[in-house]
Amino acid sequence: MKAKVFLGLRIAGTVLAFFNALMFFALRPCWSGISSTLGYKGGANTFLYNLPIAICVFLFLLLLSDLILKKIFKKDWLQILFLSLHIVFLIAIIVIIALGGLDYMRFVWPKFFVSVAATTILVLLYLLLFVYPKTFLKDNPFFKYGTLGLASLLAISLLTNFTLNWITCNPVVYAVEDNYQIVFSTNTNATGWVEVGGKKYYDTYNGTAKTYERIHKIEVPMSALDASKEYTVHTQKTIYAGPFGGWLGRDISQTVSFKPVNANDGIQYLSFSDIHMNLSQAAKTASFVENYDFLVLAGDIISDVETFDDANFNNEVAYAITKGQIPVVYARGNHDIKGRYGQELHKFVGAKGDRFYYNFYFRDIYGLVLDLGEDHDDDWWEYYGTADYSKYHDEQIAYLEKEIAKKEYEYYPYRLVVSHIPIPFVNYRLNHEYVKKTMTSLLNQMDIDMYLCGHQHQLMIFEPGLITPFTSLSYNPNYKNKKYGGYLTDFNFPSFMVSKQGFTFSDPTDITGAKSHIGFYVDVNLRTRKQYCHYLNSRGEKVDVMNMFYDKSYGKDIAIDLDTKAFLPSNA
Repeated sequence: MKAKVFLGLRIAGTVLAFFNALMFFALRPCWSGISSTLGYKGGANTFLYNLPIAICVFLFLLLLSDLILKKIFKKDWLQILFLSLHIVFLIAIIVIIALGGLDYMRFVWPKFFVSVAATTILVLLYLLLFVYPKTFLKDNPFFKYGTLGLASLLAISLLTNFTLNWITCNPVVYAVEDNYQIVFSTNTNATGWVEVGGKKYYDTYNGTAKTYERIHKIEVPMSALDASKEYTVHTQKTIYAGPFGGWLGRDISQTVSFKPVNANDGIQYLSFSDIHMNLSQAAKTASFVENYDFLVLAGDIISDVETFDDANFNNEVAYAITKGQIPVVYARGNHDIKGRYGQELHKFVGAKGDRFYYNFYFRDIYGLVLDLGEDHDDDWWEYYGTADYSKYHDEQIAYLEKEIAKKEYEYYPYRLVVSHIPIPFVNYRLNHEYVKKTMTSLLNQMDIDMYLCGHQHQLMIFEPGLITPFTSLSYNPNYKNKKYGGYLTDFNFPSFMVSKQGFTFSDPTDITGAKSHIGFYVDVNLRTRKQYCHYLNSRGEKVDVMNMFYDKSYGKDIAIDLDTKAFLPSNA
């Protein structure tokens, strides 16, 4: 009996050791957030970035020493000692997840299971090399012929490229400059094109239709699609593409009706930011808005862009809300940079080449999208010496100067600017001070009617002239009775942050398990030169909001004069 108990402890200790080691290795995606929670400030050169891997190696060494010492000393108490140590590390994992890792478990679990699969293969290889000849499997026909059959199926699949083709993410229409970029995806490598008004527009690479793509992005002139009010996406699987010929599969197509922006009855639009994968809640909020002209996605739709599906999730959200029937304006968030597909994201969403700053034109609307990139300065340790956003910021400053010189915006009665990280707001970390001050001064020259942002996971209203610029901020005592730090720039345009989970202004901001995501709706009356806006939750309720840094309540409805930028009584 005693022997069975200690054998059980030994097995439990071994399994727990493997679990702990592989879990620490998998926790890499959220490690910087954990360090921030613990108050670690760190520098560019720090051991912290590699700490999960170091702990993983340590735990495997601990397991190895466990096996060696038990063989040498053959003491049962060693099993209890090592099991206790592994339990301590398991508790540490639970604490780490509770401190901030829970929001990132969607990225942790795949890495964990890949590690488990790799470890399992190594164990099976060991068994085949050292145990298999001694077992009954060598004479088992099911094992032999089953293995042969699976290997044959795998070989045939690889040789014939045997996969079916279908549209995995339905089309989304992004607005960039005076073009639409229609994006959809397929489950296998295929060609893609769009037909509008009898004309075909192809997804090409320097004159050749792309044949080995799963994400398809086709540019169509706004004027063509606005006139046609309908488009059809097509795809054909690439069976074989040789130097002198090839074979494509059958044509798979989908036709979508389209509603161009029409300012005859005013301008209505809906905005979301920092959805962080809460697609169902955002889509539910959007379902309570019946008619609007376009959708604004202001970044951080997902938390990490590690896989193809992560990058494509932006389109999943956009299609769930718009059904591909109205335009989408996209601004990149700081979380949209993270992960191996972060540098491929421009292929999946609206972008000007590989840049995420550009203008867009709808009827009576001049729009600008800006991109501050990451939310810390370039020397922040998380970027391990790879960040060069200062140069990227300078590009956009030069771009804004050219836009001001062109004065195109003067021909449009409504002017909208979008970025993920707020430009008028410098938070307590005091990052990006120069670029925010400089961009503010440039935007001040363009008579901006609305500026939208996200990032802080709050509902913040920045009313021009309400708070003295460049003075340290304190919370509205009706919200929190303490200082905040940071400051506002000297902006002269109404600015709204829309990036909060929850039902109310003061709900906790945790993104995991959120039951609601709050959106922002704007209705512009160009005839009376007023715009009306409100925050909306996933119950279809307007959200009662206050200014977070000034003792002022806005209620549920906000009215703004387009000419003076003054905030008016809601019944104005």
